[in-house]
Amino acid sequence: MDFSIRLQNLLEERDITQKSLSAELHLASSTLNGYVTEHRQPDLQTLIRLARYFDVSTDYLLGLSTEKKPAPSTLNQTEGALIHLFRSLIPERQELLIEQAKFYQFLSRKRQKDSKKE
Repeated sequence: MDFSIRLQNLLEERDITQKSLSAELHLASSTLNGYVTEHRQPDLQTLIRLARYFDVSTDYLLGLSTEKKPAPSTLNQTEGALIHLFRSLIPERQELLIEQAKFYQFLSRKRQKDSKKE
């Protein structure tokens, strides 16, 4: 399902006219109609505004997901930052980072065992 169909469905689900949505989001009516009729594609900022307005993900609007909202993340901010950092590395550096993490995990376990012996 493509963007224009998803947008049409959301308009119908919420019982909103194109005219009222264009006024709400400060878009030209012709621009919004272009999205619905597949003559135009929204820019990134407009896509984000539409997603926020309808409370759906941009992936859903673009047809990349059938889920309107992604599952909430169970990661805290530090964990999310670590994943972001990991994904920004080339594969060889990712492997090195994994090996370092395993080493630190080994050290932690060793300290725990040593402290239990005392």
